[in-house]
Amino acid sequence: MKTTAVVGLGLIGGSIALGLKDARTVRAYDVDGATRAAARNRGLDVAERLEDVLPADEVVVATPLPGIIATLDRVVPLAGRAVVMEVGSLKAAVAAFAERAPAEARVVGLHPMAGSTASGFTAADPAIFRGRPFLVVPTARSDARAMAAAGDLARALGGEVTVCSPGAHDRAVAMLSGVPLAIAIALARAGADVAHLAGPGFEGATRLAGTPPELARALLGGDVKDALARFRAALDEVERELG
Repeated sequence: MKTTAVVGLGLIGGSIALGLKDARTVRAYDVDGATRAAARNRGLDVAERLEDVLPADEVVVATPLPGIIATLDRVVPLAGRAVVMEVGSLKAAVAAFAERAPAEARVVGLHPMAGSTASGFTAADPAIFRGRPFLVVPTARSDARAMAAAGDLARALGGEVTVCSPGAHDRAVAMLSGVPLAIAIALARAGADVAHLAGPGFEGATRLAGTPPELARALLGGDVKDALARFRAALDEVERELG
């Protein structure tokens, strides 16, 4: 049976570990002791140290976006020939990491286009992946085995696989995640004085404004300014149509 190590048990990592545990041998780790205890209570095999999740056939790095490269720096030297996937929402830095990774490393990006404004292991739910796109992003250290492993993991979780380059991925995420987040934040601010009167339309449109600040800052970087310029042009067009 394939062994999958999951490093980071937030919403995405926790959901991946829970979604795979009945079909594979899953070992998991998180830096937070309370999270480790909660994961054990839901039937996961949780290590006390990152090093103890290895050896494995593959490692999924699911730490918060700002810490992914530091985690890869720790994981890749320990992983040997295991496939290392990371599931962060931006890939340019991962592509740069792969360029300097050892030649024997196998590193591939994998991004499930799924989630919630809730965060942490308590919100983990494998159902968030079902029918959702999984973007598989090759790097300089992605061979055929790494690409196949990423695709297999996505399909095991009920996802639908699309392969794209790091640049194409980050441009897509800027429009699909960054712009809606920026709009939600702006709308929540603009409508703050009447929000107490809001119905489901306003509440739904501003839902993303509740995204955890650390993740929000990361998602509003990269190509988001260019994507916002495209959105402004489309908004101007709508305004002109109003007469």
